[in-house]
Amino acid sequence: MVQPKFKVVVLFAVFVLPALLLYSIFFLYPFVQGIRISFTNWDGLTPRTPISMPQAEFESTILNRVSSVADRDFLLATYQLDASDNQYKRLYVTGLARYRLQRILRRIGYEPQSYRVIGFANYVQIFAGKVEQRFYPHMFTKTNFNEDSDLPATIPRTEFERKFLPNLTNADDKALAEHYYALAGDAYALQPQFNEFNLEDRIWLLPEVATTKRVSSESVDAFITSVKTAGLSKDSAALAGQVSEFLRDNTFSAASAAEVTAAARDIYGLGALKKMLAESWTDRQFEMGVVGFTIFFTFFTVLLSNLIAFFLALALDSGIKTQKVLRSVFFLPNVLSMIIVALVWSFVFYNLLPKLTGIELWMGDAAKAPWLIVLVQVWQQAGYLMVIYLAGMSNVPTDVLEASSIDGATFGKRLRHITLPLLVPAFTICLFLSLSNSLKSFDLVYAMQGPSGYATGTVPFVMDIFFDAFAKKQAGLGTAKAILLFLLIALVTGVQLSISKRREVQL
Repeated sequence: MVQPKFKVVVLFAVFVLPALLLYSIFFLYPFVQGIRISFTNWDGLTPRTPISMPQAEFESTILNRVSSVADRDFLLATYQLDASDNQYKRLYVTGLARYRLQRILRRIGYEPQSYRVIGFANYVQIFAGKVEQRFYPHMFTKTNFNEDSDLPATIPRTEFERKFLPNLTNADDKALAEHYYALAGDAYALQPQFNEFNLEDRIWLLPEVATTKRVSSESVDAFITSVKTAGLSKDSAALAGQVSEFLRDNTFSAASAAEVTAAARDIYGLGALKKMLAESWTDRQFEMGVVGFTIFFTFFTVLLSNLIAFFLALALDSGIKTQKVLRSVFFLPNVLSMIIVALVWSFVFYNLLPKLTGIELWMGDAAKAPWLIVLVQVWQQAGYLMVIYLAGMSNVPTDVLEASSIDGATFGKRLRHITLPLLVPAFTICLFLSLSNSLKSFDLVYAMQGPSGYATGTVPFVMDIFFDAFAKKQAGLGTAKAILLFLLIALVTGVQLSISKRREVQL
């Protein structure tokens, strides 16, 4: 039936045109603006049109370069000179007036230093590996000791013998390490006589310092500090000079002088040992970075949530008595806000599990944190996907299943040849939802980790964009990453939908 042209136009104007208008306002316009910002070095704060500017700078940089009289009059109406500080200050502008002001400034080539067009520079930096190293998967050297810290009372035997001693190429350094640390069971323990406070007390408790007070505490303190500094720099000449100068400037008995020399040598050894531990007790480790964690999180979240959801749906579709209650129980996590889910699980990981297991670090451990975040995401998402699979299973003809069962088909064969092929549309929907949600994940990780996620390697793409734009004041770079993420999501989900739809047609 051919509809009248007038009716088609009315239907278009009433139903389609408003939708296109809203789509343009709330998607196309912000998207185009995002692309424009990604070609700038915007810091997220500097406006495109200056709010205030000194009189001389405004007149030489902007006003004198405008040739149109109408544009000059518009500028003078928009900016007013404040005689109190000789500043041109912009009035509030909006709508078409704002766009006209931007066009005038763009025409004369004015660009704020923190809002300049830099072309593809942001994209070049990202693909050339010139943004922060922690954005990319990379190898790094983990230092297990800081030279400014106290020496560890014990070092595990495997750490000492496999990750510290083999890195010492000098025989004297190995002898020094084994002189201060002795094997005690499964660990190397610092000898009690080499406790840092005990060594310093050997000087502080000398009669000339503690009893007669012929040597000032300031002098002793400065001497100990200088010996520690010499030890950290492994400067034996500086040690000898400091000991000689200290004994020359202060009066000590022969026994006390010998004790000062011996104690200073041991304190120097502690400093040298700290330096060696800081330089040689290291691990070569792999860090996923933002890109690697996003891939890791997406892969395992999609895989585990879909597998668990499918098997839950399969179990609940078997007709067990409590299936309605169980459906509600498994779906309940999806009803909760992701922030609440994150806070509840954070309490479990930070407070409950350490007390139950005796393992102190959970979310703070870079080896455990990525898996724990995947666990929470799967726990929250699987119930929703389960409902979709259940809806798909309800459309599987029961008479076909019964006929195949009468013909002798086992449960596995019915699942493989009947149920799974008919569930392809459900798989398509669930894979699309879990893929897009995982690639866009932000609130869960932000609530559980926040900025500390960089230390444990658990910062997803969206969270890194957030910190770029709002914490590091690199809105242009953050927007470029957001555009790339949009293209990545569109590509991945597009390929997935294409393959799934093609599979549906084949079946």
